[in-house]
Order: sequence, then C-alpha cells, then structure tokens
Amino acid sequence: MAAAAVASNVEDSVRTIAQTKRIRVSEFFQDYDKLRSGFVTVPQFFRCLWQTLSLKLSDDEERALSMKYGLLDNGKINYKRFCDTIEQHFNPYQLNAPPEIQEKIPMEYLGTVRSTRPLSVGSEARLVELLRRMQQYYKVRGINLRTQYEDFDRHHRGVVSESQFYRNFPGPLDVDEEDMKTLVEKYNDPKSPGLINYLNLHHDILAVHNYVKKEREPANWSRERSVDMTPLFPSADPTLSEILDKVRVAVFKNGIRTIEFFKDHDKLRSGVITENQFVCGLALACGKEAQLARPEIQKVVEYYRLPDGRVQYKEFCDAMENAFNIPDLEKKPTESVQRPPRGTLTRGLKPLTEGEEQRLMEVLNTIADKVVKDRIMMYQYFKDFDRSKAYTRVVTPPQFARILHFLGLNVNNEDLKLILNKFQDPSSGDVNYPAFVQAVDREFVGHTMDDVDISDPNRTNVVPQAVGETKWVESPPVKFEELMARIRHIVLASRLRVIEYFQDFDPLRSGSISIPQFRRGLASMGLSKLGQHDLNDNQFDMLVEQYRNPKKPDQVLWTNFLADIESVFTQEGLEQAPTANVPRQELFRVPKPGTTDWNNASNDHVDLYNETMKHIGQRVDHRRILMKPAFQDFDKHNNGHITRTQFRQCFKILEIPIEEPQMHALEALYCNDVGVNYMQFLQDLEPVEPIPFMYIKRMEEIRQANSKQALPEQRPNSDLESVYLKIKTKVCKERIRIYEFMKDYDKLRSGRMLKTSFRRALNLARLDLLESEVAMLEDKYQSGREVDFVEYLRFCQDIESIFTKDHLEKNPLEDVEQFKPDEEWAVTVLTGQEEEQLMKCMLRIAEKVYKHRMQLFPLFEDYDRVHNGAVSQSQFRRVLMELELAKLAADTDIELLWKKYQVQVGGRTDINYIAFCEKIYELAGFEHRKP
Repeated sequence: MAAAAVASNVEDSVRTIAQTKRIRVSEFFQDYDKLRSGFVTVPQFFRCLWQTLSLKLSDDEERALSMKYGLLDNGKINYKRFCDTIEQHFNPYQLNAPPEIQEKIPMEYLGTVRSTRPLSVGSEARLVELLRRMQQYYKVRGINLRTQYEDFDRHHRGVVSESQFYRNFPGPLDVDEEDMKTLVEKYNDPKSPGLINYLNLHHDILAVHNYVKKEREPANWSRERSVDMTPLFPSADPTLSEILDKVRVAVFKNGIRTIEFFKDHDKLRSGVITENQFVCGLALACGKEAQLARPEIQKVVEYYRLPDGRVQYKEFCDAMENAFNIPDLEKKPTESVQRPPRGTLTRGLKPLTEGEEQRLMEVLNTIADKVVKDRIMMYQYFKDFDRSKAYTRVVTPPQFARILHFLGLNVNNEDLKLILNKFQDPSSGDVNYPAFVQAVDREFVGHTMDDVDISDPNRTNVVPQAVGETKWVESPPVKFEELMARIRHIVLASRLRVIEYFQDFDPLRSGSISIPQFRRGLASMGLSKLGQHDLNDNQFDMLVEQYRNPKKPDQVLWTNFLADIESVFTQEGLEQAPTANVPRQELFRVPKPGTTDWNNASNDHVDLYNETMKHIGQRVDHRRILMKPAFQDFDKHNNGHITRTQFRQCFKILEIPIEEPQMHALEALYCNDVGVNYMQFLQDLEPVEPIPFMYIKRMEEIRQANSKQALPEQRPNSDLESVYLKIKTKVCKERIRIYEFMKDYDKLRSGRMLKTSFRRALNLARLDLLESEVAMLEDKYQSGREVDFVEYLRFCQDIESIFTKDHLEKNPLEDVEQFKPDEEWAVTVLTGQEEEQLMKCMLRIAEKVYKHRMQLFPLFEDYDRVHNGAVSQSQFRRVLMELELAKLAADTDIELLWKKYQVQVGGRTDINYIAFCEKIYELAGFEHRKP
C-alpha cells in the first residue's frame, strides 16, 4: 500500500506538470520505442521524465513506479499504461460509474497549492463578501487579476511577493487595510513564506462569478424557456393576414433566417416542434422587429398547429422567407418575382398628437432657418456616425444629440425628446437621420418613395422596367455610307488587320469567298451581337449586294471590301503619287450608335440644356463638388459610359437637384446605345484648356539663349607658366588624377584625343580654366600629325610630375622634390614703395598689439562662419575698427592690406585674416600663436 501511495503522488505531480507545460507525455517516450510496442527500458523511462519534465525522482519513487508499471520477465516498463493514467481524465472502459466520479482533477494550475490555513468565521464571511465585490468590480471594468501580476511572476509559478501584491492590486477602491490583511492571510503560500498565491485568488474570483451567475437564474429555468421575452407594444386585434404580412416585411428588411431559430428544437428534422418551442423561436427571431404581441403570436400558432398539438414551423419559415422571392429561382429563369407593395419597406414616422405635431413643426422650422442662415451641411456629419459599412441610415439617440450639439443646433431636452419620438424606429430605438435632415435642410436631396417608378403592385406577373433603361431591339436599317463609316471606325479604333480575318478562307488567293465565309470573317472582326457592332441581316445583305462577285453570285469579293476599309490607314499607290494629300485619320471617327444629332435639336431643347448645365455648374462651384469620382465608381469597365439609372443616382449622391425635364435634356445629348457618356458630360461641364504646343517656342528660346555672347573673362592668366601653376595647385590640393578623366575618350590608347573631347575632360575635372587658358594648352600640346588632336598623355605626365617622376625604378638614387603650392596671398606682388608703406602700417598695428596683448583671432573667427580662414573686405575693416586699430591705418593702408592678403573664394575676393594675424604676431615678437 505504501508503494501504491508513492506512485499515486508521483502521477499527480506528473499530471500537474504536464498540464502546466501543455505537453503530451506519450510523444516523448515514442522516440525510444521504434516498434511502438508500448515498452521502454527502465533507464530510458526515468531519463525521459528527467529530460522532458525536469522531474528527478528518489529511489523509493522510482522503485514504486517500476513495481506498478514494470514487467519481471524482460525488465521493461509499460510507458503506454503510464501515459494513459496521466492523460486520461476517466476510464473509458468502466461503464458502470459516470465519468464525473472517475475524473482525476490535477493540482492548481502551474503547480501552486492552495493554502490550508483556516480563518475565523468572521474573517471567512468578510472574505466572501470581499470576493463578491471584487468579482462585480472586475466584471464591469473587464479586469483580469491574473494579467495584473504576470509581469512580476517571471517564472510563472503563480506567486508574487507581498509588496508586489500590494503595489499592483487593481481594486476596488473601497478595499481597506483590514480587507488586504485578510487576503494576505488567506492566500499566503505555505511552502514559501512571504509570497502571495495570486493564482488561487484569481480562481476563487472565477468561482464566485459562476456562483453568482447560477444564483441569478430562476428556479424553473429550462432549455425551452431560455428566451428573454422582450416586452412588446400593445396593439389592436389584427387579422392573421396582417400579422403574417408584418412578419414577412420584418424578415425581408432585416435579413432574418427564421429557420435558424427553430431547427435546434427539431433534432429529427421532421418539420414540427412543440408549441412552446415555436413561441420562443418566433419571439426570438422577429418578435422585436415585427412588434409582435403575445395574442398575435398565438394566432400564428393556431394557424400552423397540428391535431396532436405540435406546430409546423417548416411551412411557416418557407412562407416567410419566400415572401418576395421564389424557391429554386435558378431553375425557373422565366418566372417573375413579386415586388413588395409600395411603401412597405420604408421607415415610417410615428404619428404624434396634434399639439406635439404643432410644437415639432415650430422646432424644425427654427432649426431649418439656422441651417439656411449658417449654410450647414448636415448629412455628412450624421453619415460619419453610421455604424455599418452598408449605411443603415440610422444613429443612436446619444449620437443624434451629440451631432446636433456639434453643429450648434442646440435644443432643450423636451424638444429633443419630441424630435426623437418622431424620428425613432420603434423596434430598434435608433433615429432615422435622413428623414430628419430632409425635414430641416431644404437643399438636401434624399431618396424618397416618389423618386422610384414602381409598377402597379396588383400586377404580379409583370416585371417593371427600370427608369430610363432601353430594350434590346434590332437596329434600324442604315445607309451604306453610314455602315461603312461605322466599320471603318471600328477598324481604326481597334487597329485591326482585316486581311487576317478573310485570307484563310481563300487559299488560292482568288479574292473571292462564299457568303457564309464572309459573314464568319465579319463576326471574327467584331461585327456580331457579341462584338462591337450588331450587324443585322439587312446590313449584311447590303454589304453582300455591294461586293457580290458578278461571275459567281454566291460569293463575295472580299479584296474590294478590304481595300475600302483599310483606306482609313493609308492609300494605295502612294509611291507613284508622292504629292497626294492623304486625309487625316480623325475624319473616319464616328460617334457611338444611338447618339443624337444635336445639330437638328430645337431651340427650346438647346435653351433647356444650357440652363441645366448652368444650374449644375453653379451648384458645383458653390459646394466645391468633385464630380468625376462619383461617376467612376459605377464605371467598372472604364469605357466612359454608365447606365441611365446610375447617371441619375450620381446626381442623388452628389446632392444636385435635377428636375425631370432637365434630366431628359441631358440624356438626349449624352445617351447612346452603350449608355450615358459621362466623360463627355464632365468635359462640357468643366472644360479644361488644352495644353498648348510649346515645342517650337521652347526651341526658339534655347536658340536665343545659345546665341548670346560669352561674358568677358575675369583675371585670366596671360602666360603658360601661370596656367601650369593654377592647374598644379588645383591638382595638388584636391588630389586629382587628370588621366582618369581623359582616358575614356581614347579607346585605342593612342595618347591623342580631339580638342573638343580635351575641353570636355578638363571641364569634368573642374579645373576652372578660362577659354584663353584652354586655348594656350591646346596650342602647347597640339598633335604634330593631326591639327584637331591634342597629345593629352604628355599633358598628364607634365601635370602629374608634381607628385613623382617617371622611371624611378631605373634611377633609384635620384632625389624627388614634391611640389608645394604657395599660399594664394603670398603670390601677390607689390611694388617697393607699396611694400615700404605697408610695412610701416603693420609695425604701428604690431606695436599696439604688443602693448595691449590683443587677441586678433576671436573677432575674425566670429565672422568666419564656414571656417575657411577668410572674411570679406567690409568685415576685415569692421574688426579693425572694433579693435581700435583702424586709426593707425589710413584708407590707402587698408587698401594695401586688402591687396596683400586677398584670396579668391567662390569667385569673390576675400581677405586671409590668418596670414595677417600671424604676420602681426611675428612683428610684435610673440611666440607662435601665443600673444
């Protein structure tokens, strides 16, 4: 018995760990059992427990498990039976006892152990009341106690320290210090003093939640009575047909699948259920939507009741769901569907008393005046609060009141209740905002029942035709010229090669094919009912008579037809008549079939059209409306045409009121057999100026810009040595390899290149050479064999000699002197008299600097923003004035200073103040840069 108890404890521990880690123990033993025999050796069994579950067993525990699951003959352990004990919650082979009794419940989740420390009676009652309050508080605010402490529980053991428990306790706010002490005392972990088992507290709160939920259930609760019967509005005694019509409309409007509310009660799918089940299902399905009272439901029950007391719900559901539809309509394509009666599916407004109606009109008129005065657009703000993607056209009463307040349409509470009472839906309680907007906004164009042309509802066998839609009728006969123009337009627009559709029928190239073959070729071109043009029999006979073969009346000369059609591209024999005038291809374009000839329209019709376009244009300009997106949403094929119904619907969406005569005037101009050409309508409504052809003008401007004379050169070098010095200084400072810029122009590596390429390479190297300087280089290195070429390789060698000499490997003892460019200011040469005058001025400045120990650099550096060591002439004079040194130098002396220390920075002449300061310090006898 002792070994069995030890084995049971081990099984409980393994079961808890397996549930904690969410693993299946059997999957890890199968790696050692290749033959799936259900047995492994003893070392393999305990090794798997150690590696998988981190469970190290003692000798007594290993011995107990070996005795329970081991076999004496082969020395192996039956791991299969061990895994079944761990993973199965009950024994499936023990059929006498119910599974609830056999269920083996593991320890607390994550292996925690509930505290067994008893509390006093008062503390236990206090704890129960506290848990009830916490459960209600957490339920209302959606708080999960376990997630509040998971961040502190890094190892997921279900415990936190006492300070962490206090710190992150989520409430409620009325929990005092005594309550917290009670929780700490109750949920102290017995194995780890100082730690609080928050997981047990979480489980207790869940248990309290389930207990409270069961408490609130009525004692006689049953599955058949699990429907919350919504209190219905009392109504008069209607007839059965009125009740069924009301249910039928509610099912159709709300898209209710009534059978879903009954079939769960009919397990055998017999089509009948009990009366009580039918009442509950009907009330739950559409009791609120159809405003059904209990007497009305009872009348429906009496109608569908069988002699045995059950109700035929299947017959009821079929009658309701197929109210305005026919079952299996895909198998009956010629059947006509009955429409709902006019006004049945609209949201009606509730009637009020005469006094309330009068007061409501006063409130609506006041709001309407403010809407007109402030030019408020209301519908868009209500639409933003519409909670459905398909726009239910209703908002909740709080949203309705919030929108009115946001728009500045403040009304008192009594008037607001009156508005809500008028425009609320009695079934859902939502507010019908389009009806309200239409009542207070005179410019709002909403969809009403008067806008729809519905046929007589008594005529159930007639399908009403949509407004403005054209029927498919055979095209009337046309003239031969018009037919050929239409065919030429199709060939030109689609870029068809007509010969490819007929030459396969004429293998002998006789130019004649049979009449059926001619029709097949025309159909392949798109001249059929499925193509771009419906070529009827009259039109085809006209083509046959025109191109009939006189020698063979049953054939057609298709080559003549080919020549007449392909004349839209070019004319034959142009090589013999080069001066012939070929007509433009735009002449062969014709409007789409069904387009009205506007030239024959009456003056009244044209005036009405112009007035309509002016009215629409003013509306678009006033409200800044973007017209094109609304029309493009209906143009799925991007062919620039929509139907007439969609054309009218676009004006409704854009809130542009159009009267019926005005709409007919627009449709007369823009309608054709394809639909309404909305692109042409938008182009006429908002014409866009064509982009002018600016190529000739731009070319003339470029010519004029290139014809301007070059600007005179500034400070050019007059001798070749100065040019060399300029190039070498640039190359040395910026470490440029001129050869890299020039070798790409010498593909054969001949050492020569064109003068134009030489100029281009020098420009790419950014040597900043002037025209005269480049000319001197070209004269110097001009090739002796060809005048237009330059010996660039010799030029590169002369320039790159500043770094090293060629063939040093042959002269290892030769000394190489590297080129060091002089400072730019040091190159400036003054006359002897100017040098003497400048030196006297600088000595005077140096004497004062030495006497007062002046710092010259800081003031100059304040003006040197980019730290290039130079300042402008005005800045140089200003620093001397701030240092009170300008008194020691006359204007001629300052000009000599400018001339001596001038440098070129970005094409501008600046002063090198660093050289000036260092010279002053040197004359003053200071240590280098230490005044």
